[in-house]
Amino acid sequence: MGYHNENPHLKTFLIDNDYDCFSDYEDGIFEVTREQYNDFYRGKNISMTFQREINVLYMLKKNGYYGFLHKSRSGSLTILNGGAMKKLEIQDVQYYYDNMDAMISTIKTPLDKFTSFQKQVADIVKRIGGVGTIHGCIIDIDFYNHIYVNPVDLSITGYWASDIINKIVYPSIPALLEENCPAIFGEYVKLLKGNSENLLALKQQTNVTILSQIYLDTDIYKASRELKKMQKLTSNILSFWYEEILHKENRIELT
Repeated sequence: MGYHNENPHLKTFLIDNDYDCFSDYEDGIFEVTREQYNDFYRGKNISMTFQREINVLYMLKKNGYYGFLHKSRSGSLTILNGGAMKKLEIQDVQYYYDNMDAMISTIKTPLDKFTSFQKQVADIVKRIGGVGTIHGCIIDIDFYNHIYVNPVDLSITGYWASDIINKIVYPSIPALLEENCPAIFGEYVKLLKGNSENLLALKQQTNVTILSQIYLDTDIYKASRELKKMQKLTSNILSFWYEEILHKENRIELT
């Protein structure tokens, strides 16, 4: 409404919580501004900061999906993932537009299966009093305790982490809950008694030792970051490009 003004007036008024600022665009390749790109993400309710100086920013729209490419002054192309950029091998915007469908369809089928399983696990976490937030391959139980879902075999591993380096992996989700989340563990036991097919019991990681162990590697976060890019497909955003999978049939590596 304005500040320190004797004649206040309405400046802006958003009707919807989410919107598509490119909804009236036909399929094709368009040059857009940085402001439009930021507005697009704002309309998707995805937190993102993009303040880089741009040369040419392309919006690719095809069959309801969007992709954004940046062309530098030297002619090199990068694909945008929020505020991050990743270099592309082929320097032809039309090539990426032509192959958007193939890239999306190759990733979407296994991704949908993985996401569906993750949501089932997250729902159980919420039912027993946990947070259940999904980001990449990781589901939060609380601030320190998490579940890692392996995108290859859908096995799940519980771990405690004070940061991305210092982690303790547990032999099972119940063992993690019992030691670190007693209240949630109590709710888990009640749920398990009423449902012998609880996902948190059946899909345990099987190749870990009986005792909890320190794990300092950060590979799970690398895999999780890649999955998080792919999961933007649920918002109809293509923010990744894996050139090799376009040339390999019946093969996809999510990690």
